[in-house]
Amino acid sequence: MASRPGLIRRFFGLLWRAVGFLRNLVLNLLFLAIAAAVFFAWWHDGRPKLEPDTALVLDLSGPIVEQRSGTSTRSSLVQVLTERERERETLLPEVLAALDAAATDPKISRVLLLLDDMEGAGLATLREIAAAIGRVRAGGKQVIAWGSALDQRRYFLAAHADQVLLHPFGRVVLQGFGGYRNYYRDALETVGVTVWRNASIPKMPGCAMP
Repeated sequence: MASRPGLIRRFFGLLWRAVGFLRNLVLNLLFLAIAAAVFFAWWHDGRPKLEPDTALVLDLSGPIVEQRSGTSTRSSLVQVLTERERERETLLPEVLAALDAAATDPKISRVLLLLDDMEGAGLATLREIAAAIGRVRAGGKQVIAWGSALDQRRYFLAAHADQVLLHPFGRVVLQGFGGYRNYYRDALETVGVTVWRNASIPKMPGCAMP
């Protein structure tokens, strides 16, 4: 007849079964939590719920570009090694998508453009954004532009809004072509035109000089 296991052996056997039970319980709970999170993420719409009469705020920070700079692996590694922060940039496709969504969303009643931190943008980019602002206004939505210092690029966008708000101590700086010194010599020489100063114009027989 087989002998009954000792007390110590039975204790460690019971302890081992308890550890196994707890391990299976933790794994099963972890699996259920992951499954619930996946199901909730699939079923729940992650977009925030908009209330009626919502204002879309567009903070145009840094240069407006079509693609972020420094997206390659080498440039990212250089940024990490030099501890250089990536320059703030605003993607043009995201701006256009946001404006087009605001133009058709019935819960968005107005758009607020923050232009203080906007740095650079080409004329083609500005025209695309201006066209998108026009689509928002055509949809019956109000567009308001805010700035404390408007240069030509910022004022170009602000001019397409319904209302422009300027800080009481702000300024608008518009520089025309009169602020640039133009050089036409190479262009004139290309077409064969010679420019003479008054003092160096050769006197022609029978012609009176002013």
